Amino acid sequence: MQFQVPQFIDTEDKIVGPLSIRQFIYIVVAAGISTVLYFSIQPWLWIILSIPLLGLGAGLAFIKINGRPFAKFLTAGISYYWKPQTYVWKPEEPKLPKTPEALKESVGFSVEKLFAGMALKKAWGSVQVGKPAAVAAEPQPKPPSERYQMFGKITGERETARRVDYR
Repeated sequence: MQFQVPQFIDTEDKIVGPLSIRQFIYIVVAAGISTVLYFSIQPWLWIILSIPLLGLGAGLAFIKINGRPFAKFLTAGISYYWKPQTYVWKPEEPKLPKTPEALKESVGFSVEKLFAGMALKKAWGSVQVGKPAAVAAEPQPKPPSERYQMFGKITGERETARRVDYR
């Protein structure tokens, strides 16, 4: 049994001549607003307002950026600037010792390291055999406090954003 698979599902149907209904609505709305402005304001002001308005209508109707309609691109841009922004970064890594004495202390032998190694070997052995390892109760992490941080943009403008640390 053969089935026909629909093709070209991402293209819109041409309803009004060479235009889809979406394109037609954008152009008609822009032309309608321009017509109302023609009868209600001075001619020189009508020209100044109609050129960007008709350009926006044509842009919404015909321009695609990376295969996405300009309306979605414009909506995403407006929502980016309208909604609050959250900047996320990794906490700083602990600093490694830089002096030779500190390196010797960190690499040297200690009883604590010996016991830690033995505990790790025992836990690994129980994992290989399939026995459950005794796990110490971990302290419950305290809920993150909501903190805000000031930061400067490249333009010199200062802005406040909520800080989120993931641990």
